[in-house]
Amino acid sequence: MYRVVTTLALAACAGESAPSGETAAVDPPTIAVTPDSATIVEATAALTSYLEASREGSGTRDSLPRLTACPTGVDRAPGPMLAAFEILPASARADTVVGRAVVTTVADQDVDRQHPGYFIARVRVRSDTLEWDVLRAESGEWVVCNGLHFGLDAPDSLTAWRPNGASAATARALADSIGARR
Repeated sequence: MYRVVTTLALAACAGESAPSGETAAVDPPTIAVTPDSATIVEATAALTSYLEASREGSGTRDSLPRLTACPTGVDRAPGPMLAAFEILPASARADTVVGRAVVTTVADQDVDRQHPGYFIARVRVRSDTLEWDVLRAESGEWVVCNGLHFGLDAPDSLTAWRPNGASAATARALADSIGARR
């Protein structure tokens, strides 16, 4: 199912040779496996599952840890509240599938610079075309990495909402309304 592209790197030792009677070590050739169309379909399904689990109010939110494989130790900034998405055609880059989608979000959350430990959230509707890398994990499953994550991480008790009168509940109602129209 894979088209194998083999790249051989041959390098001459510039004026150096192995000591008498020893053989110089040679690195094996690098093999990059380019995903075929069936593989791209599988990876796109993984991105769809990731975005569905990321959507505000999703019943599959608990599956997010198994659908992602980003480096550990990376501090995550709060992400926007996802209301809806539309998957676009994916492309292959070496052994990675680059998945794309048009996403509609309804709120952003940022750290409050004037009050450490607190957050500011803004209700607003925004659509963007975004990309994620979809990679095959050691388990053989496709996982999502290197792209925007979604979800307001801070508790509402530590969040000031804008405009005045907005809240997590009004942002969620807006997300539900937009999601129901798609």
